Amino acid sequence: MEKVKRSWADEIVIRRHLNTPLYLQLKHGPQDWITNGLEEGFLAAGQRAPSENELKEALGVSSITVRRALHELERQGLIRRIQGRGSFISEQSSVILSMEKLFSLTTLTLEKGMEPARETLELARIVAPLNIARQLDVDEGAPLVKLVRLRLMDTTPISVDTSYLPLDRFPDFMRLYQSSHSLYELMHSAFDNGPVRAHDMLQPVLISAFESQVLQVSEGSPAILVRRVAYNRDDVPIEFTKSVFRGDLCRFSIEFKEKNSHDNQPVDF
Repeated sequence: MEKVKRSWADEIVIRRHLNTPLYLQLKHGPQDWITNGLEEGFLAAGQRAPSENELKEALGVSSITVRRALHELERQGLIRRIQGRGSFISEQSSVILSMEKLFSLTTLTLEKGMEPARETLELARIVAPLNIARQLDVDEGAPLVKLVRLRLMDTTPISVDTSYLPLDRFPDFMRLYQSSHSLYELMHSAFDNGPVRAHDMLQPVLISAFESQVLQVSEGSPAILVRRVAYNRDDVPIEFTKSVFRGDLCRFSIEFKEKNSHDNQPVDF
Protein backbone atom coordinates (compact mmCIF):
# COMPACT_ATOMS: atom_id res chain seq x y z
CA MET A 1 0.00 0.00 0.00
CA GLU A 2 1.33 3.44 -0.90
CA LYS A 3 2.55 5.55 1.98
CA VAL A 4 0.67 8.78 2.60
CA LYS A 5 2.91 11.82 2.62
CA ARG A 6 1.79 13.94 5.52
CA SER A 7 2.40 17.65 5.91
CA TRP A 8 4.04 18.96 9.06
CA ALA A 9 0.91 21.07 9.57
CA ASP A 10 -1.17 17.88 9.89
CA GLU A 11 1.00 16.67 12.78
CA ILE A 12 0.77 19.78 14.98
CA VAL A 13 -2.13 20.23 17.36
CA ILE A 14 -2.10 23.17 19.78
CA ARG A 15 -4.51 22.81 22.71
CA ARG A 16 -4.37 26.04 24.67
CA HIS A 17 -6.51 24.70 27.52
CA LEU A 18 -3.85 22.15 28.50
CA ASN A 19 -1.20 22.76 31.15
CA THR A 20 1.50 21.49 28.77
CA PRO A 21 3.67 24.45 27.68
CA LEU A 22 2.96 25.62 24.12
CA TYR A 23 6.56 25.17 23.04
CA LEU A 24 6.40 21.47 24.00
CA GLN A 25 3.13 21.01 22.12
CA LEU A 26 4.70 22.77 19.16
CA LYS A 27 7.85 20.63 19.37
CA HIS A 28 6.00 17.31 19.40
CA GLY A 29 4.30 17.92 16.03
CA PRO A 30 7.43 18.38 13.88
CA GLN A 31 9.13 15.69 15.97
CA ASP A 32 6.47 13.12 15.03
CA TRP A 33 6.45 14.34 11.42
CA ILE A 34 10.23 13.91 11.09
CA THR A 35 10.37 10.58 12.93
CA ASN A 36 7.46 9.05 11.00
CA GLY A 37 8.61 10.53 7.71
CA LEU A 38 12.11 9.08 8.00
CA GLU A 39 10.78 5.67 9.03
CA GLU A 40 8.16 5.58 6.26
CA GLY A 41 10.47 6.99 3.60
CA PHE A 42 8.69 10.17 2.53
CA LEU A 43 11.35 12.32 4.22
CA ALA A 44 15.14 12.22 4.03
CA ALA A 45 18.05 13.92 5.76
CA GLY A 46 18.76 17.33 4.28
CA GLN A 47 15.16 18.15 3.41
CA ARG A 48 13.83 21.47 4.56
CA ALA A 49 11.90 21.65 7.82
CA PRO A 50 9.24 24.30 8.53
CA SER A 51 10.69 27.74 9.20
CA GLU A 52 10.14 29.93 12.22
CA ASN A 53 7.85 32.26 10.26
CA GLU A 54 5.81 29.38 8.80
CA LEU A 55 5.18 27.91 12.23
CA LYS A 56 4.41 31.28 13.78
CA GLU A 57 1.89 32.28 11.10
CA ALA A 58 0.19 28.89 10.78
CA LEU A 59 -0.29 28.38 14.50
CA GLY A 60 -0.69 31.90 15.82
CA VAL A 61 2.02 31.57 18.46
CA SER A 62 4.81 33.91 19.47
CA SER A 63 8.32 33.98 18.02
CA ILE A 64 9.72 33.07 21.46
CA THR A 65 7.57 29.91 21.58
CA VAL A 66 8.63 28.87 18.07
CA ARG A 67 12.31 29.52 18.72
CA ARG A 68 12.22 27.49 21.93
CA ALA A 69 10.53 24.57 20.16
CA LEU A 70 13.07 24.67 17.32
CA HIS A 71 15.90 24.84 19.82
CA GLU A 72 14.60 21.67 21.49
CA LEU A 73 14.37 19.89 18.11
CA GLU A 74 17.92 20.96 17.31
CA ARG A 75 19.18 19.83 20.71
CA GLN A 76 17.60 16.41 20.12
CA GLY A 77 19.46 16.18 16.82
CA LEU A 78 16.31 16.11 14.69
CA ILE A 79 17.07 19.31 12.80
CA ARG A 80 20.02 21.57 12.09
CA ARG A 81 19.54 25.32 11.72
CA ILE A 82 21.66 27.33 9.31
CA GLN A 83 21.73 31.09 9.71
CA GLY A 84 19.98 32.79 6.81
CA ARG A 85 18.87 29.52 5.20
CA GLY A 86 16.45 27.87 7.63
CA SER A 87 16.04 24.50 9.31
CA PHE A 88 16.86 21.13 7.76
CA ILE A 89 16.26 17.51 8.79
CA SER A 90 19.39 15.99 10.31
CA GLU A 91 20.90 12.60 9.62
CA GLN A 92 19.52 10.35 12.35
CA SER A 93 21.85 7.93 14.10
CA SER A 94 20.10 5.53 16.46
CA VAL A 95 21.98 3.37 18.92
CA ILE A 96 20.91 -0.25 18.41
CA LEU A 97 21.08 -2.26 21.64
CA SER A 98 20.89 -6.00 21.02
CA MET A 99 18.95 -8.00 23.60
CA GLU A 100 20.22 -11.31 22.19
CA LYS A 101 23.10 -11.44 24.66
CA LEU A 102 24.26 -9.79 27.90
CA PHE A 103 24.97 -6.37 26.43
CA SER A 104 27.41 -3.88 27.91
CA LEU A 105 27.10 -0.27 26.85
CA THR A 106 30.88 0.08 27.18
CA THR A 107 31.50 -2.82 24.78
CA LEU A 108 28.85 -1.60 22.35
CA THR A 109 30.35 1.89 22.28
CA LEU A 110 33.82 0.53 21.55
CA GLU A 111 32.46 -1.73 18.81
CA LYS A 112 31.00 1.35 17.12
CA GLY A 113 34.41 3.03 17.15
CA MET A 114 33.28 5.56 19.75
CA GLU A 115 34.67 6.47 23.14
CA PRO A 116 32.66 5.37 26.21
CA ALA A 117 32.47 7.90 29.01
CA ARG A 118 30.90 7.87 32.47
CA GLU A 119 30.13 10.54 34.99
CA THR A 120 29.49 9.47 38.57
CA LEU A 121 26.49 11.40 39.87
CA GLU A 122 26.20 9.56 43.19
CA LEU A 123 28.14 6.88 45.07
CA ALA A 124 26.76 6.02 48.49
CA ARG A 125 26.28 3.26 51.03
CA ILE A 126 22.59 2.71 51.79
CA VAL A 127 20.40 0.16 53.53
CA ALA A 128 18.27 -2.00 51.27
CA PRO A 129 14.60 -1.03 51.00
CA LEU A 130 12.26 -3.99 50.71
CA ASN A 131 11.67 -3.79 46.94
CA ILE A 132 15.40 -3.77 46.10
CA ALA A 133 16.21 -6.38 48.77
CA ARG A 134 13.81 -8.76 47.06
CA GLN A 135 15.50 -8.21 43.68
CA LEU A 136 18.94 -8.97 45.15
CA ASP A 137 17.80 -11.76 47.49
CA VAL A 138 19.14 -10.00 50.58
CA ASP A 139 17.52 -9.00 53.85
CA GLU A 140 15.70 -5.71 54.11
CA GLY A 141 18.15 -3.25 55.67
CA ALA A 142 21.24 -5.07 54.33
CA PRO A 143 24.08 -2.74 53.28
CA LEU A 144 24.12 -1.86 49.58
CA VAL A 145 26.20 0.26 47.24
CA LYS A 146 24.13 2.77 45.29
CA LEU A 147 25.85 4.02 42.14
CA VAL A 148 24.24 6.59 39.83
CA ARG A 149 26.05 7.26 36.55
CA LEU A 150 25.53 9.23 33.38
CA ARG A 151 26.59 7.14 30.38
CA LEU A 152 27.89 8.81 27.22
CA MET A 153 28.99 7.72 23.75
CA ASP A 154 31.72 10.19 22.80
CA THR A 155 30.12 13.35 24.21
CA THR A 156 26.48 12.34 23.68
CA PRO A 157 24.50 11.44 26.83
CA ILE A 158 22.74 8.11 26.30
CA SER A 159 21.41 6.89 29.64
CA VAL A 160 21.23 7.38 33.39
CA ASP A 161 21.99 4.19 35.33
CA THR A 162 21.14 3.61 38.99
CA SER A 163 22.83 0.43 40.20
CA TYR A 164 22.57 -1.40 43.51
CA LEU A 165 25.16 -3.98 44.63
CA PRO A 166 25.15 -6.02 47.87
CA LEU A 167 28.10 -4.71 49.86
CA ASP A 168 28.89 -8.10 51.41
CA ARG A 169 29.43 -9.50 47.89
CA PHE A 170 31.62 -6.54 46.89
CA PRO A 171 33.60 -5.48 49.97
CA ASP A 172 35.81 -2.42 49.50
CA PHE A 173 33.85 -1.41 46.39
CA MET A 174 33.55 2.18 47.59
CA ARG A 175 37.34 2.53 47.72
CA LEU A 176 38.14 0.70 44.49
CA TYR A 177 35.56 2.24 42.18
CA GLN A 178 36.53 5.09 39.84
CA SER A 179 34.42 6.84 37.21
CA SER A 180 36.71 5.59 34.46
CA HIS A 181 35.97 1.96 35.36
CA SER A 182 33.56 -0.27 33.52
CA LEU A 183 31.33 -1.60 36.30
CA TYR A 184 31.28 -5.15 34.93
CA GLU A 185 35.04 -5.19 34.34
CA LEU A 186 35.61 -4.09 37.94
CA MET A 187 33.22 -6.73 39.26
CA HIS A 188 35.10 -9.41 37.33
CA SER A 189 38.67 -8.23 37.86
CA ALA A 190 38.60 -7.01 41.48
CA PHE A 191 36.07 -9.42 42.94
CA ASP A 192 35.93 -12.37 40.51
CA ASN A 193 32.18 -11.97 40.79
CA GLY A 194 30.87 -10.54 37.54
CA PRO A 195 27.57 -11.19 35.79
CA VAL A 196 27.17 -14.07 33.35
CA ARG A 197 23.45 -13.66 32.70
CA ALA A 198 20.77 -11.06 33.30
CA HIS A 199 17.02 -10.65 33.23
CA ASP A 200 15.92 -7.35 31.66
CA MET A 201 12.46 -5.78 31.64
CA LEU A 202 11.69 -2.87 29.30
CA GLN A 203 9.09 -0.19 29.92
CA PRO A 204 8.28 3.06 28.09
CA VAL A 205 8.50 6.08 30.41
CA LEU A 206 8.77 9.86 30.26
CA ILE A 207 11.91 11.79 31.14
CA SER A 208 11.85 13.27 34.66
CA ALA A 209 13.14 16.72 35.62
CA PHE A 210 16.43 15.27 36.91
CA GLU A 211 16.92 13.06 33.84
CA SER A 212 16.11 16.02 31.60
CA GLN A 213 19.03 17.97 33.04
CA VAL A 214 21.67 15.27 32.67
CA LEU A 215 20.47 13.73 29.39
CA GLN A 216 19.97 17.15 27.77
CA VAL A 217 16.45 16.47 26.53
CA SER A 218 13.15 18.03 27.46
CA GLU A 219 11.26 16.91 30.54
CA GLY A 220 8.44 14.63 29.42
CA SER A 221 10.36 13.31 26.40
CA PRO A 222 9.95 9.59 25.66
CA ALA A 223 12.47 7.20 27.18
CA ILE A 224 13.00 3.49 27.72
CA LEU A 225 13.41 2.18 31.25
CA VAL A 226 15.37 -1.07 31.52
CA ARG A 227 15.26 -2.88 34.86
CA ARG A 228 18.02 -5.46 35.11
CA VAL A 229 18.85 -8.16 37.62
CA ALA A 230 22.28 -9.65 36.85
CA TYR A 231 23.47 -13.02 38.14
CA ASN A 232 26.94 -14.51 38.71
CA ARG A 233 28.19 -17.98 37.74
CA ASP A 234 26.49 -19.43 40.84
CA ASP A 235 23.20 -17.90 39.71
CA VAL A 236 23.20 -15.49 42.64
CA PRO A 237 21.82 -11.99 41.97
CA ILE A 238 24.66 -9.47 42.27
CA GLU A 239 23.29 -6.31 40.63
CA PHE A 240 19.96 -4.55 40.29
CA THR A 241 20.00 -1.61 37.88
CA LYS A 242 17.45 0.84 36.54
CA SER A 243 18.65 2.44 33.30
CA VAL A 244 16.77 5.26 31.56
CA PHE A 245 17.70 5.41 27.87
CA ARG A 246 16.91 8.35 25.61
CA GLY A 247 14.00 7.39 23.38
CA ASP A 248 15.13 9.68 20.57
CA LEU A 249 18.48 7.90 20.18
CA CYS A 250 18.12 4.30 21.37
CA ARG A 251 16.49 1.28 19.76
CA PHE A 252 16.39 -2.27 21.13
CA SER A 253 16.84 -5.27 18.85
CA ILE A 254 15.40 -8.66 19.84
CA GLU A 255 15.64 -11.81 17.72
CA PHE A 256 13.26 -14.74 18.25
CA LYS A 257 13.94 -18.31 17.18
CA GLU A 258 11.84 -21.45 17.35
CA LYS A 259 12.94 -23.74 20.13
CA ASN A 260 13.32 -26.65 17.70
CA SER A 261 14.48 -25.31 14.35
CA HIS A 262 13.53 -28.57 12.60
CA ASP A 263 9.95 -28.28 13.84
CA ASN A 264 7.86 -26.58 11.18
CA GLN A 265 4.88 -26.00 13.44
CA PRO A 266 3.80 -22.33 13.52
CA VAL A 267 4.77 -20.31 16.60
CA ASP A 268 2.08 -18.35 18.41
CA PHE A 269 2.99 -15.13 20.22
